[in-house]
Amino acid sequence: MTTNASQASRDAGFWIGIDAVAYELPGLPVDIEAWAAERDYPAQRAAAIAHSGSRYFHMALDTSETDLAIAAAGRLLDTARVHPSDIGAIVHVHTQQFSVPPAPRSLPHELAAQLGIEPLWLGSVAQLNCVSVAAGIETVRALMRRHPQLDAALVVSSDRVYGEDYRMRQMTGVQCDGAAAMLIARNSTKNRLGGIAIETHAKWHRGSDTVAANEADLIMMEWPYTRKAIDAAVALEPHALDAYELVLPHNADLPGWNALCRAMRVPAERLYAENIHARGHACCSDFPINLADVGLDAVAHGHRVLGVMQSNCGAYAAATLHPVGRHDA
Repeated sequence: MTTNASQASRDAGFWIGIDAVAYELPGLPVDIEAWAAERDYPAQRAAAIAHSGSRYFHMALDTSETDLAIAAAGRLLDTARVHPSDIGAIVHVHTQQFSVPPAPRSLPHELAAQLGIEPLWLGSVAQLNCVSVAAGIETVRALMRRHPQLDAALVVSSDRVYGEDYRMRQMTGVQCDGAAAMLIARNSTKNRLGGIAIETHAKWHRGSDTVAANEADLIMMEWPYTRKAIDAAVALEPHALDAYELVLPHNADLPGWNALCRAMRVPAERLYAENIHARGHACCSDFPINLADVGLDAVAHGHRVLGVMQSNCGAYAAATLHPVGRHDA
């Protein structure tokens, strides 16, 4: 099933944009082959992952998901010079079911209290695993349409791998611990976020880590469904795929991304592949991390950006970001 927000993205007098992004990656980058050797994990598998483009990642052995989220959101408020009273909502997104403090604690409540934010609304979205970040952005869009007084919101993502045995992703990626925060603004003067296409398949909702039989299906179908999400997102805007000059991927499986770009006739230089090598896959934080490193700057220079998200539970998404200064944005 594919869902989209085409009406919400094109209503006259209302749009949302991403004004600022910050992230927190703990410690120094870790080399996957050195890490595997230290822990007696299969050297051949680590080498295959490095060969596929994913070499470095970050580990939060002594830092909680809550602390990572607070660090990312605090950095955003500081660098963007945003006062806590300006934030009207906090949407927390995560992939791992373990990436939250135990009840009755609440990560978004603790983040709000630590940073002095008194939001109109706060909550968490996790059902789509790594695509939950797309659902989180759509949650903000819906809240802003419902509440005219809500002008700014945070989408905060935070995850740690739930065991070192799960850090290597098949033969093509490595899990990275980290958090990110995006400042979503009503009628942003910096950019306009287009409609987001979300492709979901309930058959695989339990994921490949929980149900081993799902893994073969997901490996076979992830790229056709990723392409379907991209096509749906592009169709929500009056611009062809070749108008998007930067593609921000899910930070794993470089060979897969290269093959998809060839199939869709996207020039190789438009794919931002550096963070597949340098960061690894930080779950819901891949999209904001890539935005912070190159995406927002590209839009500021007049380029259109396409962001793509994947998951291991049958969910895929794509979003477009446009400069608001262009007459055809």
